[in-house]
Order: sequence, then structure tokens, then C-alpha cells
Amino acid sequence: MPQLLPFASSGGYDCGALETPRVVPFDYPTSKPNMWGRLPFHKLGSWRKKEEEELPVNTLPEQCPEKPKNGPRRPSLLGRRLSRKAVPGLPRPQTFKRQNSEKRERLKPVEPSIVERRAVSVDRRLSSIGRLRSPPPIAPESLSAPEVSTSGAFTRLSPAKEQSGRTEGRGAASGDVPGDLPPGQPPPFNTIGPPADHDDSLSDGPEDNLLQELDAKWILNLSMHFRDKSNREKFFVTYAEEPNRWRRVTISCDYRDVPLDSLEADLKSLYYQRDKSARIYEAIRDSLGDIEFYPTVTNLKLQTSDGRLHLHVTEDVNEIIQYPSVSTVQHLGCKNYKESSLRFESHLSGFVYKVRVDGEIMIKKEIPGPDTVDEFLYEINALNSLTLSGAKSVITFRGVIVDDKETLVKGLLISFATRGTMVDLIYDSNTQCQSIPWARREHWAMQIVQGLSEIHEAGFVQGDFTLSNIVIDENHNAKIIDINRRGCPVGWEPPELAALIECGQRVSMHIGVKSDMFQLGMVLWALADELDEPERQERPFSPMLEQVPPYY
Repeated sequence: MPQLLPFASSGGYDCGALETPRVVPFDYPTSKPNMWGRLPFHKLGSWRKKEEEELPVNTLPEQCPEKPKNGPRRPSLLGRRLSRKAVPGLPRPQTFKRQNSEKRERLKPVEPSIVERRAVSVDRRLSSIGRLRSPPPIAPESLSAPEVSTSGAFTRLSPAKEQSGRTEGRGAASGDVPGDLPPGQPPPFNTIGPPADHDDSLSDGPEDNLLQELDAKWILNLSMHFRDKSNREKFFVTYAEEPNRWRRVTISCDYRDVPLDSLEADLKSLYYQRDKSARIYEAIRDSLGDIEFYPTVTNLKLQTSDGRLHLHVTEDVNEIIQYPSVSTVQHLGCKNYKESSLRFESHLSGFVYKVRVDGEIMIKKEIPGPDTVDEFLYEINALNSLTLSGAKSVITFRGVIVDDKETLVKGLLISFATRGTMVDLIYDSNTQCQSIPWARREHWAMQIVQGLSEIHEAGFVQGDFTLSNIVIDENHNAKIIDINRRGCPVGWEPPELAALIECGQRVSMHIGVKSDMFQLGMVLWALADELDEPERQERPFSPMLEQVPPYY
């Protein structure tokens, strides 16, 4: 028997298309605008041609008092058209047609822009000292994303140009319109620059609580669009229903033939994925408590009809993960941690989180999707073997995460490297015009070679050897992470794999020692030349700087 979900305002039940239209008043702020009103949307005047009017409660349109022609006008705020509570529909099975259309092989990850990727590390550092950005950062490129190809070559800039915002050949500076903005697309608001003059996001209030919830309760792991180029999008979110009760949620958005005054129209007009996720959460936040989430993966399909947002609730059978049994890792003798014993600290990227376990900070990695279980088990076996053998330049494996019944493996734990990834350190050195001392880079290079050697001698392959998968600990030692042979990111692939990628094939089965060695060369070259994105350089790669020793 499907659950009947009550209306917040009427005491009746939602029957989807049979819902009787009713007058529902809008709630306008009297003293302080919502989070979207505080963001610098003042440049987007074209969005505000229609201004909304406030109606008294239970007042019909013909009873409204005439508005003064020359009187003060209340500013229109983005999202106020749908400020009323969204209506969750009855749980129902997903149709075969829609289920088939949303299979992972029919989806393609949305590649974050350079501005977005860099905003991630900037916002992460600010949050560590108590500063909050609005809205929160999107996850970098997903750990579970299939290989995709992009075009375009980029050249390295001088440190001065790097500091000025990387506006030449690298993407838009903060506050600028990205170069790949579609025609007619409104410019995005500033996502990584200093707060606007009217932005009081550091003050306390309900909207600030919303921003904090976006960091701790509504985490965007991944967003994907459809390979058939239909105007649709799918978001992959982790939602904290309770502090220790996390739900996997997918959100389906169809932007085809949407009403102008709808949430879908607002999402279609936004540029950054993290802004879309924040807008969705603001719209459905008050209705989440009315939804009975599936224990697996819950799909919410957004649909606006008759001026009201509806949430169609189904189980997303395409994203159900068959978690491995504890018996599959029993031979390792590693420590098991119950999922409920972990305390969430922050989201890092994709399905990776910083957590507190028994008073110690560790890194939690979850299984990204149903097609990555084997790669996940491969990583557990590799990390456990390397940790037991005393590998010095590979991250330390701490144990596996199990469900509270201790029957299923839900994730793994590794040590936390406090100084972050190598790609962020190199980027920071460029933007601050402070070159990393050669002695330190040389030290890291030796440790990187040693770490990859340790992996290969143990009989494993790294498989995704990039600057993002090298971290630096508190003692300035380099450690290799992510040993899962998942596949080469775009731009890191060896030349012999280019034809396979052009044909749309996954290259994980072709990953081996030789591909690791090619990526090792790219890592060492990027480290010597202090390039944070060597994958965007034209091939053949340019020679290294003259000050690099010949032996290197």
C-alpha cells in the first residue's frame, strides 16, 4: 500500500494530476532577503521583468486592493515564484521507458569549469577557518564518471597572469562570464571572489542556516546530462535525513517545454551545477520531511504544473548498489568500523568525505555507483597489502566501513593528509606567485617514483595517476591515493588509447603498468614546470624549464 502524503496546508492528500488548484499565499521576507536575494543578481535585470505581488491570506485575485501606480515596488527575488511548499507525489514504480533512458551508459558527467574546480579548494580552506561561501562548492570530477573526450588546447600563463585570474586560455576569472557560456545565457554570479558589498553571508540568520545545511545535509556528489543531447539533467545527492542517517538521492530534471515561472526554468538559466543544487534544495527543503525515502536510492522527478512544484517519488533501480558481503574482505583481517560510529566533518569531492572516527580525522570513501564495486574491492585489497608491507609513499589503509548489522561493506577509511592534494598546492603557488622550492619538488618527485614502484612490485596498478591523486601530509611527504585502475581522465591517457576513447570505449581493461608510466612522466613534468593542469597542454608536450637538472 503506497504511503499517502498529506498536504501541509489543507489536510488532504496529493493525488498527482487530480489535485484541485487552491489559493496559497506567498511568504515575502519583511526584513532580510533569502540566500538568492543576497547574491549579486543585480546584474541580471533581464530576469526580473515580472514582479510578483503580495496577496493577503485567503484573498482571491478580484479582491486584491489596487496597486499604487507610482508607489514603492517590492523587489522580485529569484525563486519566490515557487516559495510555497513543494508537493511530494505518491510513491510509484518507475516506467520502463524512463528507467531505460536513465541508465548510466546513457548519461555523461557534467564537466566542471576551471572556475568551479578552483572554487572547491578555495571554499574548503575558507570553511576550515569558519568562513562560509554561498552557495557551497560542487564536487570535482566524479570518481565514478566514465571517460569522456573534450577538445581545446591551453597554454601555460606567466605567474602574473595566473594571479590575475587566468583569463587567457584557462577559463574565466571570478565574477567574469566563462568563455563557453551558451548564447543568451545570463552571466553567473561571483562564486569564488570576495563577497559583494550587499552580501551579509557571514551574519547569522535563517539563510545562513540554509548555507550550512548545504555543506552538511545536501551534498552534490555528481551531476550528469544525457548523451542523446536532450535538454535533461540528473543530479546525484547525499542527503542527511538525520545526523547518522544518510540517503542517496537522485533528482531528474526535464527542461523541455517548461513553464516560464517554474523551478525548471530557473535551473535552466543557472550556469554552475552547485548553484542548481542549492536552488533545488531551497525549493524542496520544507517538503523533504514528507518523503518516505527508499532504503536503496530514491529518485525525485521535478515537475511544475498549474503553478505548483510536484515531486514524483520512485526508487532509482539504475543506481542501486549491490554492496559486497563482509565475507569478501574477511581474509584481509582489517578492522571494521560501523557506519553509525563515523562523525561527518566535511565533503571533499565526489563520494569522498572527511570524518571523525574515535576522535581521529580520517577519509571516508564510498562506492560511487553500481558499476564500480569490483574497482572498489580492488582498491581495498591493494591498500591493505601495501599498508601491511610498509609502503612509505602510499596512503595508509585504516579499515573498511560496514553497515550496523556488520553484513555489508559500505566504504573504506584511509589516513588524512592535512596539506591536501598536489594539484591544489601547485595551483596556490601559481596564484600567489610563490614558486615551490626546487628541493621540495625534487623530494616529492623521488617519493612519487618510490610509491608507484611499491604499487607495481606488489602486483597492482594505480590506473588513475594524476596530480589530484597525490596528497601531501603534515611532514611534507607525498602519498599516492586511489589505486583502483578505473581509467584515465581526459588528457592523461597514453597516445595508444586515444583511438579507443574516440570510439566511446571504456579503457579500464587496457590500463596497466605502461599507462601508469606514461602518467608518471606527466606528473614529473608538471611538478618540475609547476603546471597544475598538464592535461590541458598541447601535445607533444613542451620541454621542461632550463633550471631543472638534466638528470631529472
